[in-house]
Amino acid sequence: MRVVLLGNHTVGVRALDALRECAEVVGVVAHPADVEDGVRYASLYEHARQAGLRVARMDGNDAKLKAWIAEAEPDLLLTVDYRYLLSADVIALGKLGAINLHPSLLPKYRGRAPVNWAIINGDSELGLTAHFIDQGMDRGDIIAQERFTLTNEEDVGDALEKLYPMYERMVRRVIGYCQDGGVPRRPQNHAQATTFPRRRPEDGEIDWSASALEIHRLIRAVAAPYPGAFAMLGDQKLIIWRAAVVPDTRAGEPGAVVSGDAETGYVVCCGEGGLRLVSWECDGEDRTALPIGSVIGKTETAVTRG
Repeated sequence: MRVVLLGNHTVGVRALDALRECAEVVGVVAHPADVEDGVRYASLYEHARQAGLRVARMDGNDAKLKAWIAEAEPDLLLTVDYRYLLSADVIALGKLGAINLHPSLLPKYRGRAPVNWAIINGDSELGLTAHFIDQGMDRGDIIAQERFTLTNEEDVGDALEKLYPMYERMVRRVIGYCQDGGVPRRPQNHAQATTFPRRRPEDGEIDWSASALEIHRLIRAVAAPYPGAFAMLGDQKLIIWRAAVVPDTRAGEPGAVVSGDAETGYVVCCGEGGLRLVSWECDGEDRTALPIGSVIGKTETAVTRG
């Protein structure tokens, strides 16, 4: 099997390593230069380059992409966390077509940031889907799916740690199907499809008038390696990495710090219930002391150093 992999970040690296065990990798296409490469995530480009593979950085609209892939004469195109849609003539370059690994249980959560959105929406069952690529976004026939459970105390980082080995298993499974000449496929039920947009770092800003449960889900959904849920405390940025829902808290307006200390964590009022901060930082300093009675989100509030 001659395979061209198009991908990105740590999932791309894990998929590439699994792919090299069961197929001949004749090309790797990574995203254009990415500030997160080697910082928040492993760099697929550097990993492929160090392995001596033919590798390039291109987006799906690059005029040179078709010729670059055609030169490799692939049997299959495999995409993993590659955010660009492929044109019909690029898909046709794979003798067996093109297959994508999408981290949701399709047809749910088509589009961008499916794991983050699933946690925000309170889902406990997540998964990974292998599907054929067609001209739609995550609409192609399903080949295989694998599921996992995420508890209310686990966050997106925990979900990724469960997903990484799934990507490896799914790569081997898909290549096995292709080599055996019998790739299963079933159409998606488009009536059951849900589609969500991309998320940006600014979407992690906390609205303290929401319920403690909703805010807790947001914190879990954008925890490391994502930028984190945040709120302004005076002119300083407070990032909350982990928190716990507390059913009752002393009366206070949403965002009010009503009890606690830097050692045990602070309780903050929400629109319904409260949150105990477990792990946080303010302007890069871990577990900064927060004044009791201050209201997170009010510009006149300041933090206490030391």
